[in-house]
Order: sequence, then C-alpha cells, then structure tokens
Amino acid sequence: MLESLKRNGKGIILMLISALSLSVGQLLWKLADVSDLVAPLLAGDISFAGIWKVFLAVLPGFVVYAVGALIMTIALGYGELSVLQPVNSMSYVFALILSAIFLTERISWLTIIGIFVIIAGVIMIGGSDK
Repeated sequence: MLESLKRNGKGIILMLISALSLSVGQLLWKLADVSDLVAPLLAGDISFAGIWKVFLAVLPGFVVYAVGALIMTIALGYGELSVLQPVNSMSYVFALILSAIFLTERISWLTIIGIFVIIAGVIMIGGSDK
C-alpha cells in the first residue's frame, strides 16, 4: 500500500486539489442562482444584456471548474489512471461539506456513512494499484 502511495502520491494530491476545485466551481454556480436571470430568456425576451448578466454570474464557477479540470489533466501524468480516477470521487465529499457550510444544507447520518465509505474506497483503491 505504501509503495502505491509513494508512486502515485503527487498524482493523488493533485487529484484531491482538482476534486476540491470542481466542488468549489459547482458551489459558485449554485450561489450564482441565475433562475431570475434565465426566466426572461426562457420566456423569449432574449437580449444581449440578459445573456451577459447570466454569463457574468456563472463565469467564476466556470473558471474555478476549468482550473480543476486542468489540474486533473496534469495529475493524470503523475500516476496510474486506475488509482487516480477514483480519487476524483472525493469531489462528492467536498461538495457535501461545502454545501453544509455555505448553503446550510442538512447532512443525514446515512450521508455521513456514505462519506466514510467513499473515503475508505479511495484509500483502498489508492493503495492497491497492482
């Protein structure tokens, strides 16, 4: 297990950073809440100003998400795909934690158990590439 973590360590760390970045990007999209901005567009009131407002509202989320995708691409060069890709599932854990903190969403005990299952799976897969 330690050998796998040493061999894939840099890639695992980069994938964790990527997963966090992807989760933050999604949180920014949620916080943008463009439903009021999109409603006129869906009703046929399409204007450049309306489209621009939607674009500016979601742009920060896209930038952070794109940085996460770039980091993921770089991470894949530092380890085996079969080890690194499952680490990306940590984005679910990060998204749950961020939503509890910033959106005051409730996390049930079943969800907490699921978080621990994901973390245990990532550790087991990350430590057993051969």
